[in-house]
Amino acid sequence: MTGSVITVIAVVAGIAWLAVLGVQAVRNRGSEEIAPNLSPGITNAELETRRLETGQKAAIAFSAFLAISLPLYFLGEQDRQDSFVEEFAAESVTRGEHLVKEFACFSCHGPGGSGGVAPYIEKRSGVTVQWFAPSIDDVFFRYDENEINFWVTFGRGNTPMPAWGLAGGGPLNEAQVVDVVNYLATIQITQPAVLEELDPAVSTQLADLEAADTTVAAAVLKQRQVIADIESAPDEFADFGPLADRADLVLEAAGEGIDTDADGVSDNAEVELSQLSQDAFDIFKVVDALAMDPAVADAEIADQAVSQLEAAVVKDPILETNLDMVEAALDEGSVDPSIGLTEASVASLNEIADEAAGLGVTGLPEATDVDSANEMVADILAASEEEGADPEIVGLVGEAQPVVDDGSDPDGDEISTAAEATVTSQMADAATTTVPSQVATVITLDPANPASVGGEPDLETAGKFVGNLDSLRVNLRVTTENQDKLLINELGGLEFLEEAQETMLWDIDFDGLAVEMDSSVEDAMRAVGIFQANCARCHTAGFSAGLPFSQEIGSGGFGPALWDGRPIVQFGEATELPEDDLLLQFLVRGSEEEIPYGLNGFGSGRMPAFGAILSADDIQLLATFLRSGNLNGKE
Repeated sequence: MTGSVITVIAVVAGIAWLAVLGVQAVRNRGSEEIAPNLSPGITNAELETRRLETGQKAAIAFSAFLAISLPLYFLGEQDRQDSFVEEFAAESVTRGEHLVKEFACFSCHGPGGSGGVAPYIEKRSGVTVQWFAPSIDDVFFRYDENEINFWVTFGRGNTPMPAWGLAGGGPLNEAQVVDVVNYLATIQITQPAVLEELDPAVSTQLADLEAADTTVAAAVLKQRQVIADIESAPDEFADFGPLADRADLVLEAAGEGIDTDADGVSDNAEVELSQLSQDAFDIFKVVDALAMDPAVADAEIADQAVSQLEAAVVKDPILETNLDMVEAALDEGSVDPSIGLTEASVASLNEIADEAAGLGVTGLPEATDVDSANEMVADILAASEEEGADPEIVGLVGEAQPVVDDGSDPDGDEISTAAEATVTSQMADAATTTVPSQVATVITLDPANPASVGGEPDLETAGKFVGNLDSLRVNLRVTTENQDKLLINELGGLEFLEEAQETMLWDIDFDGLAVEMDSSVEDAMRAVGIFQANCARCHTAGFSAGLPFSQEIGSGGFGPALWDGRPIVQFGEATELPEDDLLLQFLVRGSEEEIPYGLNGFGSGRMPAFGAILSADDIQLLATFLRSGNLNGKE
């Protein structure tokens, strides 16, 4: 502020001085016979007057002004420069935010950079997968600013992450990359928040390993459906192409004819486009959305559901999941008319009765049929309402009543209420599963309503609908024309997945690993969870594509392989003092560019530091795991 005031004063004084000089020049203007530089100078007598004294006073005053103002100016200069730095930094962040939105970084890295997925063709199998894109709202805890700048500039090859900087072949210049990095720095979560994410991440990774068989089976089934879609494309294109052509013609002539709601789409066009939408849906639908009513005896609908699904899975194997769910529900939901409840419900109710007895509830009848079950629930409810009753008894009422409701058969068709609900939901799902997203939503345009669908103008709805039809038509045509090539690739992907299903390269023997680590099984499992959550993305081939595509743990990917004792070769055996353990220090600090590490390494800066996001105990556990040989507990 002081610097600004002084600057203004100096500018005003300068302007005033120039004005004085200008006035004097005007007053002295006239014809001169002798050039000023040739005329005689002023004599001493003329100089040594009040004029000289006035000049000297003015000089002294100006000198005093400079002596005072310049130090004051420089006192405020640092604040002024700092304010400019802050202003430039804020503008850089704003520009970076705009770039991140423009190039849709969060579409892969998740909302706010919290982590997400990106479509990618996995190179070993040729299968299109959802590749795990890491969180970037905590990236500054792993890398420094220069390293983050490198990743943004050059991307990460063999992943969906492209190069964004000009040096890497991307669209952003160096200044724009800096802007992006500056913006990322502003969205970082706190260190405590990062630490809190570890345990859930470990649990997720261990749960994924436990469910691996189911996950891989689903991937195989999905790939079989991809092949089935390619095989059925020619027939579907033959049926769908004319429909899309007709929709184009209807939209082109939509402005002609009676238009009751004056929305730019004639009444006839609205009616025909609505019918075409339903027809397009029906081309790809292979089963009906059958619904069962728990209040009406309708066992024949269940038979129809099974029959339709059994016929449909021949062409669309993806529906095997729905068929399995329906058959399992009908099997478990079978009700003996003399009992009125499923066997599973009776067993569950008697278990609840045992829990109630443990809480002091006495005299409960054994659940043998629906009547005794209702009596049991009523008795538990009464016990919960007694003065001084254990609050847990109330919870048992909340458990028991749904068991009775779901396991009973009020319509007497020998199918439980829960089983009927499962049949209904699975058939609704199956009816849309085989329908492409472009036509999955049937539109109904109302000639008397200018905004029939979700408040959107009918003309826009019609345009989007026809555009979706055109897009799907192109997809079907391209698939039909390239069917043989596509089948070769996708059949290869299926073979890869079936082999993965057999070899189970991701599998870990935790008991064996505990022996190798000389630890408990629980510690071995946590070590694997920590590795999977933080290290596998770089050090296990195929990990980011998902378990079906994952190779052996620690097999190497972007980073080096870690199995067969490689960490011991690079960092030596564990030492008594943590500060002397080269592997521990490397895990804490990461790789520093052009700085040696371990026994043989020379840093590139690519290995992140984990000291800020893992506790000392977890880093120690991770180091023990890395020194455990093959890392999977198997010989």
